Amino acid sequence: MMEKGDEKLVLDIDLLRRLSEAHGVSGSEFDLGQIIKDGLEGNVSRITEDRFGNIFAEKGQGERTIMVASHADEIGLIVKHIDEKGFIRFAKLGGIADQILPAQRVLIHGAKKKVPGVIGCKAVHVMKDEERKQLVTYDKMFIDTGATKEQLESYGVRVGTPVTFLRGMTELENDLVVGKAMDDRAGCFVLIEALKRASPKNRVVGVFTVQEEVGLRGATMSAFAVKPDIGIAIDTTIAGDHPELSEQDAPVKLGKGPTIVIADGRKDSLGGGMISNPIIRNWLVELAESNKIPYQLEVLEGGTTDAAAIQMSQSGIPSACLSIPSRYVHSFSEVISKKDLENCIELLVKAMESNTPF
Repeated sequence: MMEKGDEKLVLDIDLLRRLSEAHGVSGSEFDLGQIIKDGLEGNVSRITEDRFGNIFAEKGQGERTIMVASHADEIGLIVKHIDEKGFIRFAKLGGIADQILPAQRVLIHGAKKKVPGVIGCKAVHVMKDEERKQLVTYDKMFIDTGATKEQLESYGVRVGTPVTFLRGMTELENDLVVGKAMDDRAGCFVLIEALKRASPKNRVVGVFTVQEEVGLRGATMSAFAVKPDIGIAIDTTIAGDHPELSEQDAPVKLGKGPTIVIADGRKDSLGGGMISNPIIRNWLVELAESNKIPYQLEVLEGGTTDAAAIQMSQSGIPSACLSIPSRYVHSFSEVISKKDLENCIELLVKAMESNTPF
């Protein structure tokens, strides 16, 4: 429980936990659909799902349509080869740094049985001196399940089988939580809670998109289906308030509110990302300031969100992004603040309940 002014705000931490701990890499967002639908039951007018797994939740009526997107997929692995002894080689789905992979516990989603395993590599004791100084790359790693090749095949494990990481969510001190897939299950949580609370002035379509981590694919197809007047993505962003990061490189901090993204994209040029629509961006800033909701402004080098895909759809859709600060993004232990979640929910509710700027 947190206090804000005279109000006492309570977040549904059990829902956040279920979202974080659910399994669903890009293209196999299998566990998320029912959790999302259960979380929204009785709070929206319509829930539909397309053939790719994108989930659409509608609420409100009006002349304008606002599409709010949060992606349901998480970074993970996919089976590439099984050798004669049963050791599995893998490819990566999404951006994962090789150095965080060794000794991670994983779950292999065989068609007939889910199989736990661990990522192995050569022990440091038997490495040559020059090897010890080098990063072990993922192509030198493998998954050990203890099973033979024949057993794995009988479980329905084959080339293309998805692999997720085994991590539980834990509450830390000072209203922080740590868990896997907060990118972007935290955004899914915010969107569910905002849809539950809001009484929209216009038609709002919340979209829980698939395959964001491999190219913003779900948002691209969803924007064509929804045909919105305005697009907003809810995602996570890099919080740099910890050692080994300078403030100028990563000025966003936990607990200081969601970020309103000005621009994002590649580190050298901001290419391939999004420059947020200034009218939508200023609308969000004015809503935050008039309602005394903490927020941060951000230019993010090195990544982008579903807003980039929405913005480029149809003949162009004015779009922006709200991001939740997160430490250790694209690891399997991402740290976020409950306060930032609540403030992001509140700002999104205000946007849903306000007149649009177009």
